[in-house]
Amino acid sequence: MRNRTTLRWVFLAALGAGSGACATAIQGSADNISRLEAARTANPNSQPALRTLGIAYYKANRLPEARSALQRSSEMKPDDGVAALYLGIVAEAQNDIPAAKAAYTTYSKVGRTRGVRNQIQARLDALAKREVVTQAKQAIQQETQLATVAGSPQTVAVLPFRYTGSDTTLVPLERGFAELITTDLSRSARLTVVDRTRIQALLDELALQRSGVVSDETRVRAGKIIQAGRMVGGDLNLDGNQLRARADVIDVQTTGIVGVSPTNTQTLEQLFTLEKNIVLALFDNLGIQLLTAERNAIEQRPTRNLQAFLSYSRGLAFEDQGRFDDASRMYQDAVRQDPSFTRAQQKSTEVRNIVTGNQVSAATVESGLRGTSEGAAVAAATGGSVTSSATGGGVASLTAQDLNPSVAQTATSGAGVTGSQPARDPSSGTGGDNPTTKTAKVTITISDPARRP
Repeated sequence: MRNRTTLRWVFLAALGAGSGACATAIQGSADNISRLEAARTANPNSQPALRTLGIAYYKANRLPEARSALQRSSEMKPDDGVAALYLGIVAEAQNDIPAAKAAYTTYSKVGRTRGVRNQIQARLDALAKREVVTQAKQAIQQETQLATVAGSPQTVAVLPFRYTGSDTTLVPLERGFAELITTDLSRSARLTVVDRTRIQALLDELALQRSGVVSDETRVRAGKIIQAGRMVGGDLNLDGNQLRARADVIDVQTTGIVGVSPTNTQTLEQLFTLEKNIVLALFDNLGIQLLTAERNAIEQRPTRNLQAFLSYSRGLAFEDQGRFDDASRMYQDAVRQDPSFTRAQQKSTEVRNIVTGNQVSAATVESGLRGTSEGAAVAAATGGSVTSSATGGGVASLTAQDLNPSVAQTATSGAGVTGSQPARDPSSGTGGDNPTTKTAKVTITISDPARRP
């Protein structure tokens, strides 16, 4: 200790045999579950026992019991990523999308396995899309009750415009133009504008009931179900290079027209100017006086590149058809033509996540856990053993792991164990995604401050 003080800590990281080697096809045996239930009974306040039992119940397809155990486990230790992950998996198996999204969101914050976090982020986008469709179906089932409640006049739904013209390549403007209006109407704090995807999902479900027909009657039904007080719709027509637009404001309850914007005509290249003229007239029809800041925000343009916006509009059309690969290609083309087109960049990422997220399943998640500390905790549950308390990832841990994910692998190069050490929860691991051995040797050297030059 004369020149320096050296502390050597050597410990065994108990990663567990066959860590992460778990698949949904494995069924929790009765003996394993009996052992875990006995352990839970012996220590009912043990969070790891509840987590482990919940995973075992899931493996045995005992979903209500799994949900209860994992919910309680997550409440006891909110930063336990494994408990949150399996709570999401169970909720999704029960078709409870909101609960699955909430649990997956927790895992995306505290989960320790980067690859699985990426899968879960993509799955969240896919579930968001699925949730909109599910909500539309549920709303139609409740149509009788919903239609009797008048929507607020300040709640507005913008429907796709009708395009007429010989150049059929411009048909996607029906959606693109409507989205521009939706965005600009939402600039006013006095309006609540219904999200475009919700309206489209509802129109699609209603159209299925009428053999694909979306009539004026269908649009009014959609407005009542979604409880909008006003609906905005209109027409686009291209004659030569002249694009004409007209918009109506419809009272949903009476189905009467309460405002008609004057027909506005601009060249196709002046599409964005045309839209601004239409939306300002709509505000007048809705009886809303804009603040200076709101008017300035409306003057903003998402892009000044017409071809980029046309590609973006085609992406919207493909997305509404469920053709996410084609939608992604169109959004990427829009970004290629205008790299500053932020909304196109966002939509490109979103639909790519939907494509990836639709391929994510419990099996792919568990495959991603294989060989990780979190996978070891799952393997322990599959084998019927109870681990000690879990260690959450936390922001600092995740940041360190993302900056240097190879630390755990480097640390495992040591050998031997000196002295006995208490067993640790496999789910806590060393913070790495893929430790290569079951032991880890860490040497920490602390210099004597008095001896430093």
